[in-house]
Amino acid sequence: MDILFAQGSRKETVELKKETVKDLGLAGVIDDISRDDKEKKIVTDILTKVPQDLNDIKFRQEIMKDFLDNDALVQDFTEASWAIKTLKDYESTRRKALGNDSSLFSLLEYLRELTVYVEVLESTIDILEKNEITSSGLKALLAQAKAIVDGKEFDELKDDIKLMYDDLSDVRGVVVGINLTPDLNIENIASVDFVPQRLQPRYKVTDIMISVSNIIYGANPDNTVGRANSTESKLRSAHWRSVDPQLATLTPLIEKHLKWHIIKIRRTLSKYIKLDSRQMTEMYEGLTFYLVMARFARKLKEADMTVCMPDLASDDSVRSFDIKGLYNIRLFFAGEKDIVTNDLSFAPDENIYILTGPNRGGKTILEQAVGIISVMASAGLFVTASSCSGRPFGNILTHFPIDENLTINYGRLGEEAVRIKEIVGETDERTLILFNETYSTTSAADGLYLSCDLLRILKEIGSAVIFNTHIHEVARSIDEMNEWPGDSNVVSLVMEIKDNVNTFHVKRSPPESRSYARNIAEKYGITYEQMQKGRKAE
Repeated sequence: MDILFAQGSRKETVELKKETVKDLGLAGVIDDISRDDKEKKIVTDILTKVPQDLNDIKFRQEIMKDFLDNDALVQDFTEASWAIKTLKDYESTRRKALGNDSSLFSLLEYLRELTVYVEVLESTIDILEKNEITSSGLKALLAQAKAIVDGKEFDELKDDIKLMYDDLSDVRGVVVGINLTPDLNIENIASVDFVPQRLQPRYKVTDIMISVSNIIYGANPDNTVGRANSTESKLRSAHWRSVDPQLATLTPLIEKHLKWHIIKIRRTLSKYIKLDSRQMTEMYEGLTFYLVMARFARKLKEADMTVCMPDLASDDSVRSFDIKGLYNIRLFFAGEKDIVTNDLSFAPDENIYILTGPNRGGKTILEQAVGIISVMASAGLFVTASSCSGRPFGNILTHFPIDENLTINYGRLGEEAVRIKEIVGETDERTLILFNETYSTTSAADGLYLSCDLLRILKEIGSAVIFNTHIHEVARSIDEMNEWPGDSNVVSLVMEIKDNVNTFHVKRSPPESRSYARNIAEKYGITYEQMQKGRKAE
């Protein structure tokens, strides 16, 4: 059972663009959440595919709550997950065992798969019955597992597995008959007899190995007399050459003498050719995702960090998303103390924010926090905020500064134009777009003109926008912008400064009086004061 999508879901998702993943720092966040490469891949695959159906998000959220509220459930499934992973790895074995490859090894591998299948079903039922669960997803998983176990076929399977193991366990030892040539080389293997008891050795293992190596290989290949008589030397000699080809015939001879056992096993296994273990292995990725995120939530709580489950909208028509006490999880991983929190909300009548403020004042950190929280809420997870409500966004697009080395074909402005055209073509009223210093490398006048055209079309579309800019004239044009077509008003936000110190709090306010040029100069360290200080330091 797939525990990532509700029953009957069309499983529609939108994959985040690689630029969005990079700009939000999601890869770094996932690296900090888990050190296991397989877990990281699973978490990345799920987090970067945004569900489009609100019912799927609610379905996941219910399951996530079960894991967050029950540490024992997390522990039990963590211990059981290895068996589910093993069963998943076995999925192709049956086709080999009962198809072209009917070797003893393949048959035994399929027998092991069936054994693990039984174990996964029984352990899943045991875990879900002894732990209190409330989610429809885990209840459905329990019902599905019990329906299989309660069936007549499952009892037959368990009986057959026992009979097959009992049959194989009758073979406890092998007696091998070898014919030798006059010079004591192996001529052939005459017989292989299977006996129901273990054989008692007459010689020490080292004696047998030395004797066999002498028979097979003759004299020491390096002709070193002093070492030829030592155990170490002769054992080294045995490994110096490849094994005699005659010994390679042992395996097929063993299988030949086991033919009756193989026939019986193959006949029994063929009864389960249509058994579909995917009923249980489909949950592996989802289960791993919930377990990793539940352990992460516990880590945050133990560090006294605030998290909450979003209060999701009642239906898909809602176009509001309200976050209070939000913070950027990357600050926690960076070891920051006294992390500042902020409030931000989006609604149909207030959906576009022009964000200004000093360099290093927290604008980018705020944008990333909103983006990461939106991703986590859409995935049905807890978020790093004191409260969150509404309808998470169906997609997140970003336009952050790009590496100058990547702009060689178009130049910086040309590169921005190409990316912005793509963004406008992909966005809709359920998309969040985060702009970071867009058009900051052109003149203030040109930047104002281009920014206004961009914001105008996004206002008409109805997209949610945070437009982080040093061009203060953009924010001063809000009255004009609010006359444009579109339901949303444009709001000016400023990163607060008190007594010339950044507070990292965002507030509603017109932009500060300092010019765009002054901010750019401070960013690159070319104000008079910065350059003077730099010369004195030299």
